[in-house]
Amino acid sequence: MQIYLVGGAIRDRLLGFPPPNENDWVVVNGTPEDLDSRVYKKVGKSFPVYINPHTGDEYALARKESKTGVGYHGFDFDANPNITLEEDLARRDLTINAIAEDENGLLIDPYKGQEDLDNRKLRHVSLAFKEDPLRVLRIARFKAKLHNLGFTIAEDTYSLITEIVESGELLALVPERIWLETEKTLKHSRFDQYFKTLIKINALDQIYPDLAGLQKDFFSNIIFQQASQEMVSTKYRFAVIFYALLKEKNSDIKEIIESMQKSMNFPNSYKEIPLLLNNSFSLIDKDISKFTPEHILTIIEKLNALKKPENLQAIFQLIDMDLDKNFNDKKELLEKSLTSALTIQISNIEEEGLQGSDIGLKLRELRLNKIQESL
Repeated sequence: MQIYLVGGAIRDRLLGFPPPNENDWVVVNGTPEDLDSRVYKKVGKSFPVYINPHTGDEYALARKESKTGVGYHGFDFDANPNITLEEDLARRDLTINAIAEDENGLLIDPYKGQEDLDNRKLRHVSLAFKEDPLRVLRIARFKAKLHNLGFTIAEDTYSLITEIVESGELLALVPERIWLETEKTLKHSRFDQYFKTLIKINALDQIYPDLAGLQKDFFSNIIFQQASQEMVSTKYRFAVIFYALLKEKNSDIKEIIESMQKSMNFPNSYKEIPLLLNNSFSLIDKDISKFTPEHILTIIEKLNALKKPENLQAIFQLIDMDLDKNFNDKKELLEKSLTSALTIQISNIEEEGLQGSDIGLKLRELRLNKIQESL
């Protein structure tokens, strides 16, 4: 049994990316029993993939695959012990991901991945590339990851991508896989290049029907440039898509957000910031002359900031990406007003003997007065 390091860890190391990198290993001349004997945990359903419980590294038996149907799951796998390393590497998507390293540090590169790293090319390993529609998303993601290093997609690979798009097989991708690739992409600073690539190859409408019709210029908005800063989280990068949509459409985007969640099954935490913005932006976008105590308190209420003051800062972080200098004055008013409003609690009216809705009305009146005082 021989074990080789493969894929992304080697690619990223050769490109100078700092560790840690995820280590994936391929096992040649091995069997499931060999990995069971190491007390590795089996996680693969359709083919044997194991996790080392001590390191978290993934170990997969060398395998070949053959297409039997449509979509990501339409494959049969052969993982018998006679599969060679070169045969396993041949099934990988891009040459830069098909480099292996043996236990002595020797690189095995039968498909010239190092040459494509030097030439900054994203190139398919074999014609089998077009059999898996998920690879359209993956190559768009690698374009985002490696854009700042000058990587481009090879022309012959573009041709295969076009065949996949025209085949309609993108429609067979399961929601979970689409979201997984989306979330991975959002970790890359130039995530805008992912969407621009999908638009260029006419794949966006099939993969993200709720974003159908968007053009590349949409993702050149200044807020995408600001969201490319390293400290911006994936949730904010996802939210700027809806911020840009909200500004472009000038209308409610709740239906788009919820439709996308239904189609991709992404976590609720990813829609919280876009929905907060949707509830409040039309009020925040008003001229500052409209920022009366009533207007300000309504914004605070729309953001549920009396219960969750952090919601106000979340919206500030998003809107700040627009680099609107006029927003700074509004932000100061809202921060000061929220601080004042939070000083009013139920204890302020306990002795008045109010019941039911009168309690809420009185609290609101006191908060309005307090905001007025602060202004």
